[in-house]
Amino acid sequence: MGVLFLKQFKKVNKLKKKFLINGSSSKNINPFDRGLAFGDGIFRTFLVKNRYPVNWDLHYNKLKNDAKILQIKIPTKKILINDINKLFSTKKTYICKIIITRGVSNQGYQYRKDIKSTRIILKITHKKIDKKFLLNGVRLKVCKTRVTDSELFYGSKHLNRIDNVLAKSELNTSEFDGLMLDKNGFINECASSNIFARYGKVIASPNQINAGVSGVCKQIVVDNVSRFGFDFIEKNIKLSQLKKADEVFITNSIFGALHVNQIEEKKWKGETCTSILRNLIINSKT
Repeated sequence: MGVLFLKQFKKVNKLKKKFLINGSSSKNINPFDRGLAFGDGIFRTFLVKNRYPVNWDLHYNKLKNDAKILQIKIPTKKILINDINKLFSTKKTYICKIIITRGVSNQGYQYRKDIKSTRIILKITHKKIDKKFLLNGVRLKVCKTRVTDSELFYGSKHLNRIDNVLAKSELNTSEFDGLMLDKNGFINECASSNIFARYGKVIASPNQINAGVSGVCKQIVVDNVSRFGFDFIEKNIKLSQLKKADEVFITNSIFGALHVNQIEEKKWKGETCTSILRNLIINSKT
């Protein structure tokens, strides 16, 4: 009995080193938290290198913008960075996920105006991307699941990600990510990344006015492609048009950028700008 208790204690103690809830590793999630009940919250995921959150200013600004859209009270940048410094105490590379929920309330959709938000910081083991993906690119599946259309959310990264979950469940082991269309059949995003197409010296990204998430990496691409001799345009892109691109690549804050080598019957060989943008994303100090 004593050995079993000791093993359980060690397991719980180890788990406590991987999260903070409102700044503490000893607190638990209240079952009445609106993040659980309604997906009433927002989140961001990014790398922490040597205790420093990569692209921190951009991620915090996105959190603040999303919180404004959903009318959620967000902790200050200082509070969140203090939590990150407290949880990520070793000089290694980890994945950090910040979750902000509206807070705790009784049964029902209503909430008090003075409700206090819940902040959760997760420390997740980071595994380096397989070299074969860096060298050879990745394959995408065109998913049956489409992005949820809503002008209200306007690209906010809220906790209602069931469409992305279902899209991911469609993938097999040979497919890296799922390409998701909007209700009109235009390319929108991938289940866990943004997507771009290069046509000569022009890099195009799908319109995401009423659906999808326009991530930090997309912003970095938009702000920097001109430095490398490319123009940027945002437009509606059909799947048939995407397949005519000279290069297709996807981005997110964990792997940076990866070029796409196949979508359905269409295949691409090599890449021109993907590796440049990958280094820009994962090594940024903003």
